[in-house]
Amino acid sequence: MHFASGVVRPPFEAGCEFLQITSGCSHDRCEFCTFYKDARFAVSPWDEVEADLDELAASPWRHYDRIWLQGADSFVLPYDRLMRVAELIHEKLPWVKSIGAFARVTNFRNKSVEQLRALADAGYSRLTVGVETGDDYLLERMSKGYDSATVLEQMAKVDEAGLSWVGQFVNGLGGRGYGERSAVETARVYNELRPMMIYVASLTLFPDTPLYQDVLAGQFEEATEVERLVELQELVARLECDTVFKCEHVSMPVKVAGRVPLERDAVIAALDEAIALSGDGRLERYRAGIVSL
Repeated sequence: MHFASGVVRPPFEAGCEFLQITSGCSHDRCEFCTFYKDARFAVSPWDEVEADLDELAASPWRHYDRIWLQGADSFVLPYDRLMRVAELIHEKLPWVKSIGAFARVTNFRNKSVEQLRALADAGYSRLTVGVETGDDYLLERMSKGYDSATVLEQMAKVDEAGLSWVGQFVNGLGGRGYGERSAVETARVYNELRPMMIYVASLTLFPDTPLYQDVLAGQFEEATEVERLVELQELVARLECDTVFKCEHVSMPVKVAGRVPLERDAVIAALDEAIALSGDGRLERYRAGIVSL
């Protein structure tokens, strides 16, 4: 198998088999991101993709029915190539039922609703999209390369096409004192869309990121652990879209999950309990012990 860097996938995609069709990240400018630094963006040669699928087809291990495409934003590829990938997967691995991938919001600009619908029909589903926040100041501050209007425009196309997706939210992204605004603006955006899940990770900085250098220079102060929990409460309290809200990433000292708005009260109560028990420093010790994501 051809992998230019380590395999990266969301925890809930652990049961997938992996296929690299791009490497690196086409954007590679987010201030907080530590992934894909060991490989520049590139499109995998077609002969490598075919060879990897032949290797998977020859393997006796077939206890999977989903392929996860490797690369920070494989959906940057044009429609025709993504369709060709899907067709070859189904030809060589006929037991595979669905295909997942990371995507940037901007990856959908070059695809029509009709094309996105055809990709969904070809098996693409549950794309994980790095929305991160709905706050325009933060999107610019973190060099995401789009604003909230772009999120609404592009993800509405995805919804119209019936292509399922998971929206990511970075808890604590705004730093100390900024959580409420990020929560309010993120709820505003998600309430106009139909993510099947909002998946939460908490900002965890490492020395190889520009934002870490901003911390050292006194230009950014991380949110406290309690501030992060309060931010999550604010977000959950304002979400009206029917979706699963899940905080189970390794970066989350407190794990909670539930469907909102149906289970809103239970999620907020769990966060209340975590806040009440937070005075012993265990949340801070947990974050200090995170060595990788």
